[in-house]
This record gives sequence, C-alpha cells and structure tokens, in this order.
Amino acid sequence: MPAPWRQLSEHCWLVPGGVNAVVLEHGSRAVIVDSGPDRDSGKRLLRGIRERGWHLETILTTHAHADHFGGHAEILRRADVSVLAPPVEAELMRAPVLEPIYLFHGASPLEELTGRFLQAEPSRVDRVVEAGPIELVGLQLELLALDGHAHRQLALRVDDVLVAADAVFASTVVRRHPLLFAHDVRAQRESAKRVGEDRARLAVPGHGEPDTPNELARATVDAIDAARQALGEVLGRRAARGLTTPEVLRDVSATLSAPSDDIPRWHLNHTTVSAYLAAMRVAGECDVRVEDGELRWWAR
Repeated sequence: MPAPWRQLSEHCWLVPGGVNAVVLEHGSRAVIVDSGPDRDSGKRLLRGIRERGWHLETILTTHAHADHFGGHAEILRRADVSVLAPPVEAELMRAPVLEPIYLFHGASPLEELTGRFLQAEPSRVDRVVEAGPIELVGLQLELLALDGHAHRQLALRVDDVLVAADAVFASTVVRRHPLLFAHDVRAQRESAKRVGEDRARLAVPGHGEPDTPNELARATVDAIDAARQALGEVLGRRAARGLTTPEVLRDVSATLSAPSDDIPRWHLNHTTVSAYLAAMRVAGECDVRVEDGELRWWAR
C-alpha cells in the first residue's frame, strides 16, 4: 500500500513514495508538484485529490527526469489541467526520448535506456516558468532556480516548506546511492548549499524523508565532496598512463561502493563521472586529451 499523505503546512501535503510528490491546496483548488514515475503514480495522485473533494488545476514540474513527470500523461488523460515546467526541461518533456539519447552520447538509445524510469510518456507544457514569484490557485509562491542535478531545475517555497526536488537528497538515499546523478557538479553543489541556507522550516527532497534544509544540504554536499575526492585519488593512482572515462567510472564505482552493474545505471553513472571530470578540468585539477584513439584523463 502507498504511504498515506502527510500535511506539512497549511497548504502543503506530502505524497510519499520512491519519488516524492507534493500537493498544494487552497480553497479546494489543487496543484501537483511532480507526478512520480508512471501511470500508477498519476492515478493515485488524481484519486487522492478527488477523494478530498479538491479540484486539480495545475501540475508544476520541477525538472524533466522521467521519474518526476512520468505520471503527467495519465493525469492529462483524465483531467483538464495546465502543465508548468522550467526552460529546457519543457522540451525534454515534450520529447522524452531526449533523455535516453543524451545518456547514450547523442545516439539512438539502447532499448534498456527507454524504460519508464528513463523515458516517460510525452507531456505537453502549457507554460514555461522561471525562478521568481508566482501565483497558483490563489497562493503567492516563490520558485527558486536550483540547477545542476538537471539542466534546469526549480524548487518551490510554500508557507514555511521548501519543495527542493533533487537539489538535495536524504542521508538514507545518499548511503544507497553515493554517486548522485549530475549534469553540472559545480552548479549541483551550489544549489545544495543554497538549500542549506534557506529560511524554510522543512525541506522536501525528491527522494527520502523531509528534513531541515541544513541537514539535507549537508548530506548532499558531503556526498558530492566525497565523490570528487574519490575521482582525484583514482586519477592520481594512474597519472603516468591516464584513464579513459569508463576506467574512471569502474574505479570510482568500486571506491564509493556505487555499482554500475546494469546498462541504465552504467550510463547514469557515466554521465555523472563525466560531469565531475569536466568540473575538475575547469578547476585545473585534471587534463584530458586523445591518445591512440582514446579520450584519456590525467591528474594535474
């Protein structure tokens, strides 16, 4: 059975799951923030809203990873609602095959990369939204830009709760997945720090239990720093020959106990390791060049 809804503040309800959704309610008008990974999660959200006698008006999407908007299409089949999303992410939602394409280096993706957690059903986007104040269902809210985990990612402040999405992760999640997915590690770390400095009483991560902004940010920043240190140590051990990106991934996965043992996880971790290597090169911590037809990385 799905976990029961929990009221976090006057207008904010947590719908817990492997991917957390949030429902905002004001005057029996409702907003969903992220719809979960699939049709079932969309159905459950819509059923819970209707059981409470509320009218769903809007879906706000924090970012366009499939596990956060996979329920949109089912909701849109059953309800007349508007869909909001950040720039760039909106295009990924309209053409969700782009997620497995970028994970497969721009090529037509392997079948294993097109499952529900990596390729959602398409969703229309009615309005592209940026960071700043926004009014939804009569509530005065604030959107915050917290990029890094995704190309563009928004968080939402409602009452004294920050819906932080995947800008931060609960410590239980970090222990299971110490190599946190990222497109831009520098932006990811800065976004987590911003969450830690937020004035909210409580923050809701995309995965794991809500906690104070500071605790969630601490767990996330510590994981990012540990991964970066592991990459530096791996490169330092092979300074003479250099390492290909898959070799870096293999050694870092072993160091962090972060398995890359199936095709989807390997590609997610490969993208993340590439993001770390790119950030380290910008910082002058490593160098890269092509030798004998292979892209190789060296510690500086």
